[in-house]
Amino acid sequence: MGDACRTCGHAPDRLAPGLLIATGQLLPISDVHRLARTSRLVRMVVDAKGRVLDMGRAVRLATPAQRQAILARYTTCYRDDCPIPADMCEIDHVKGWVDGGTTDLDQLAPACAWHNRDKAAHPDRYRTRRNHDGTWTLLHLSKRGRYAGRLRR
Repeated sequence: MGDACRTCGHAPDRLAPGLLIATGQLLPISDVHRLARTSRLVRMVVDAKGRVLDMGRAVRLATPAQRQAILARYTTCYRDDCPIPADMCEIDHVKGWVDGGTTDLDQLAPACAWHNRDKAAHPDRYRTRRNHDGTWTLLHLSKRGRYAGRLRR
């Protein structure tokens, strides 16, 4: 069969304009044009096992693979001095989703439910700091905009 379609056995004309897809079928050029006009490209970065790690703004929630990778890098909530274990945390966008944040591995960190909601409700109270190892720290600011240390709950 060689280059023939696995379904119908028809061998595509290599000179005809169109697109040969993974099934071996040849899409007519009109279908290729329609797909180009109506489709949306999504950038996706996967690990060696094919698990999705980065998706830009295509998807809001972290994948299980992203969560697993984040838990390997953090032991606790990324709020400075918060003792809540990372495996009990939610996955937070370092730059808020509503502010254009992406669901990319290097833009996500574990935040306990309290800090995640407080950061969303009061973004002016917090700043993020990128650490030398690529992880993030969520810093609480005083009313003057300075680092205030541990936030009382």
